[in-house]
Amino acid sequence: MTAHIVSGLPLPLQWGLALLIFGGGLLVFAVRRSLLRVAGGIAALCGAGGLIASWVLSPALIVAAPYAVQIVSPPPGADVGVPVTLTVCGVQASGALVPATSSQYYLAVIVDGVQTPTVDVWHVPVDLSPGRHSVQVELVSPSHQAFNPPATFRETITVLPGAAPPGPGSC
Repeated sequence: MTAHIVSGLPLPLQWGLALLIFGGGLLVFAVRRSLLRVAGGIAALCGAGGLIASWVLSPALIVAAPYAVQIVSPPPGADVGVPVTLTVCGVQASGALVPATSSQYYLAVIVDGVQTPTVDVWHVPVDLSPGRHSVQVELVSPSHQAFNPPATFRETITVLPGAAPPGPGSC
């Protein structure tokens, strides 16, 4: 899991690194033969070195986001009912709005400081209880890496019982 989160490597290579790290570590602690312990230690160090190298050299950590993101529905400070569906658009340099997600760009949604699962849709259903909520969206890579500088947008939404739910917006 660590290799998946911090590296931009394809999934088979991530599993290979995980096997080296944890398999090598298991050999170090579970086997009494010194030659196997040394081999396990070397494997674990190689896996950890590969993970660190992929993290440091990952292009997703050093590139800027392709566009800014903005929640267009509901508008900031809105009083809404449930269910709440956020419409998140990308704002290109020209000011044109485009859907925020694609096969290359996902959204991390943080509600009241707690991150929900990363999504690849730009109409994002969020489960909100009545009250005032801070909602933040961040554009990330498919391997959950933030861009540099990060593309984030934050707004406050108040959920009122009996209020009309916001409809999905368009970009």
